Amino acid sequence: MLYTENEKVLCFHGPLIYSAKILKAEKWTGEDNRTGAIGPHYFVHYDGWKKTWDEWVPEIRLLKNNDENLARKSTLEEAAKSGSLISSSSSSAAKESSSSGAKRPRESDANERKSSAGARATKRSRDTVETEEDFLKRPEVKISLPDQLKLQLVDDWENITKNGLLVPLPRRPCVRDILQDYRKHYLSLKTPSSSKTRSPAVVDEVLKGLKLYFDRSLGQNLLYRFERAQYVEYRKKNGPKMGDGDIRSNARSGTASMGGDMEPSDVYGAEHLLRLFVNLPMIILHTSMDGESIGLLKEHLGEFLTYIAKEKHRLFVREYEAASPAYHRISST
Repeated sequence: MLYTENEKVLCFHGPLIYSAKILKAEKWTGEDNRTGAIGPHYFVHYDGWKKTWDEWVPEIRLLKNNDENLARKSTLEEAAKSGSLISSSSSSAAKESSSSGAKRPRESDANERKSSAGARATKRSRDTVETEEDFLKRPEVKISLPDQLKLQLVDDWENITKNGLLVPLPRRPCVRDILQDYRKHYLSLKTPSSSKTRSPAVVDEVLKGLKLYFDRSLGQNLLYRFERAQYVEYRKKNGPKMGDGDIRSNARSGTASMGGDMEPSDVYGAEHLLRLFVNLPMIILHTSMDGESIGLLKEHLGEFLTYIAKEKHRLFVREYEAASPAYHRISST
């Protein structure tokens, strides 16, 4: 595990980064928690916040407390004050955080860990350094959001975490509907028949991947703490398929490990789909795609985001719903 108990860290909460302290560190198997989430998780306390905000977070939401990441924290705060998030939020997530994997290590960190390893850990340390070196060779992934979508992210975060509101479920259009509507829109555009990037096969593969990533990461990484009780309750009423999974292993195998008939993409909508794009750079970074494939994917994702921005008033919820006093009590426990 990259972090330890009592370590001072930085932690993503919505589109911003906050100083925090790790109180507990556990590696979840999927059977020892309500959500079925797996992998390293940390129980964090945000500096200056009430203990009621203490929460379990996956490793991908944490950053090392160093000058570089503190600078990113300040940049995002300034962007939020000015009314928008800048594109560095995506590149920050690509470099050091986001929805299911570890932070991108630096060579100095790798060398430091290697030099401090004991004799018993020599082989494991060597293997780790080799893995990190391969990781560092991968091309950096940056996904820029249109300005109106950056504002949407901030508004969404404030409505839920500050105002105690919820996105009403189920959402219509849901993520599945949005992806299908975009496919129709994409295929209706007049493009040269020789263009590989405009082929139906390519866009189908991109949209299939987006749906897979969304379904696998919703429960574990795309919900704010205040939304988790809503997610658990809806899941109890409508079937267990709205669960969590190891997005990297499932993405590679193309298999689903959840039972039942309903998936998150049938219930949640554009609000939660947009959050995926903040985390997507790191997800892509943990795949085996080469530079050319990543470039093609970024082109398609850019077109998709332009479409979402254009259809913003139709796709995003107009009014969030107020949570009941009973819900507030449940969500705070």
